[in-house]
Amino acid sequence: MMNTDVGTIRKWLRELDNAFEKARSIGPFIVGLNKGECHNLVQQILANIPSEMDRAEHILRHSDRLVVNAQSHAQLTLEQAQEEARQLLENARREAEQILERARAEQQRMLSQTEVYQLAESQAREMVETAREKAHQIRQGADEYAYEVLTQVETVLAKVMGTVQNGKVILEDYLKQRVGTRR
Repeated sequence: MMNTDVGTIRKWLRELDNAFEKARSIGPFIVGLNKGECHNLVQQILANIPSEMDRAEHILRHSDRLVVNAQSHAQLTLEQAQEEARQLLENARREAEQILERARAEQQRMLSQTEVYQLAESQAREMVETAREKAHQIRQGADEYAYEVLTQVETVLAKVMGTVQNGKVILEDYLKQRVGTRR
């Protein structure tokens, strides 16, 4: 199968149309057409139109695969990000609970010593505040990581959509040209 541009195919169609116009007709019969020339032009057109259609179909299949792959990758990445964020939060909660337990134990120990009660209470508050702050920082880090992952997924999907749009434009142009040549 040859790879001929649409302009050449249009030229062949015009030549075939001109041959029909120049030929004399007697009722439904046409006189003066070179059967071999007409057959050759029709064969050239038929041999070349499918290659354009094959290319358009290939572009559509490729862009469909890209979209499916990007969606799958995006889903997997999102699930991984969610799992990592969940684990980070769980670890932060556990660590905060351990810190709080140590702080309570320390507070109880210090309560038994009346002279250092104020110091123990202050340290316990600091430990609780540190634990809360650390948990907040971990949560914030997890949120930022999830945002970065979603931004990367968005970029991949935008590229895929660009490829799909380009394929549609090429196919639409081809179809417009093809419809224009039927007149």
